[in-house]
Amino acid sequence: MRDIQTIGGFSIREARPGERHALLALVARIDAESDFLLREPGERPFWARDLAAFQASGNSTIFVAEAAGNRPADLVGYLSAHGGRFRRNRGAVTLAVGVRRDWNGRGVATALFAAAETWARRTGAHRLELTVAESNSRALSLYERLGFLDEGLMRDVLRVNGAWRSERLMGKAIGAEGVSEWPVPMPDPTVGAPLPARIGRLEIRPALPADAAAYLAYDHAVRSETHFLMRSAAESLPDVAAARRFLAEQRIGDRTATLLAIADGTIAGSLSLWTGAYARTAHEAGLGLAVRRDFWALGVGGRLIAAAELWVRARRLHRLSLWVFGHNSRARRFYAKHGFEEEAVARRHSLIDGRLADQLSMAKLY
Repeated sequence: MRDIQTIGGFSIREARPGERHALLALVARIDAESDFLLREPGERPFWARDLAAFQASGNSTIFVAEAAGNRPADLVGYLSAHGGRFRRNRGAVTLAVGVRRDWNGRGVATALFAAAETWARRTGAHRLELTVAESNSRALSLYERLGFLDEGLMRDVLRVNGAWRSERLMGKAIGAEGVSEWPVPMPDPTVGAPLPARIGRLEIRPALPADAAAYLAYDHAVRSETHFLMRSAAESLPDVAAARRFLAEQRIGDRTATLLAIADGTIAGSLSLWTGAYARTAHEAGLGLAVRRDFWALGVGGRLIAAAELWVRARRLHRLSLWVFGHNSRARRFYAKHGFEEEAVARRHSLIDGRLADQLSMAKLY
């Protein structure tokens, strides 16, 4: 049974999978009424493909506000709560809210947030987060009143009506008060270490489905030797067939890519790139980079970043961004050296080996 909370003039409850079409109609109406949201009118949220599967994950759901006494249901607002996909970020929940213009100022958003926080605490989440346009003073005031803290500005995240728009990250801790944090920063493991052996030929090239077996071994190895990646070794690709499917998908279209650094016939590092899913975020590429420990301090990461720059410039993108754990001082210095600036800090975001770690947004504009 889904909880229903009745307030003056409306009730709050979790969405039912069977009302997907009504919910999408509500989202489309709200998107058309405001320029402050992520999507252009007519674009669908990512959960639209399978609402039931989204809610079945156990740490994601959607709440709706329904006008009292109306049948069929008259939905007037919604809030999506999307928990992290992996073990380390499962307890961080990203929120997005929308309310019909004719229901603004009647407490709908506040009630949706209250229901979402109660649900998040019950599921074991420890952090709520959201982004908001820096110029949206009304929403900023609401979120501050609800206990969200400003965690920093992310530059030119959206392009709306031809203009760049920066957004603020806001977060609220709702649990894990007694959990300790990773030291910031951690010592650099390469300082004082023996110099690595030099490598011969280093090739940067797109990954191919034929690389599946080698990539599977690399993926498991690189995740086993560091806690600086979001996906742990236990969540690496399960078999060669899965690796082959993943690499094949990366070659579809022009908006994603996986590049490999091949050193003397061995996969020494990898780089994943992907662009925003919506028209307002299509100018941005996300970046994920990893290098095997045996190949640290040999220029592999620098060559991969150079390849990422070529990929971004060839597509005339404006922003290249990534997330790095706050205690990963070596990576922070590496990205700063290559022109990335630290922006927002998601406090106590990820749970790694029993300790909480901040996540930092870093970005480079073109």
